[in-house]
Amino acid sequence: MKVWATVTGFLILIIVLVMISMHIILGATEKIENDLSDLYENVVKNNYNLAKSNYFDIVKKWSEYKKSWAMLIEHQEIDKIDEELTKIKEYLFEQNRVLLVSEIGLLKFYIRHVREMTLLRIENIF
Repeated sequence: MKVWATVTGFLILIIVLVMISMHIILGATEKIENDLSDLYENVVKNNYNLAKSNYFDIVKKWSEYKKSWAMLIEHQEIDKIDEELTKIKEYLFEQNRVLLVSEIGLLKFYIRHVREMTLLRIENIF
């Protein structure tokens, strides 16, 4: 009887930890995507001062999220996001609108990919 209670307790613990990690990642991806949308709008409007402010806000939030994400997702995804943020910074300071829009779109794709991989779905389990 003690074995079943231990196994059941362990399974409940795993489910709770998965739900907590999913909540952390989903909340963070939503905030980053909203900030990326603001950055995109300011770039399209050629308002680079506000775009730089948006960018630095995203980098600040990302540095906080990155620590917790490192324990929850593959490091390859984190590296891709870091790489895209670096490209965006360079294109932002060069005010290269075409490349900026492209890189912001790619970063949104990576963020959405992390969210999709985090969701509890059949295709993510098998």
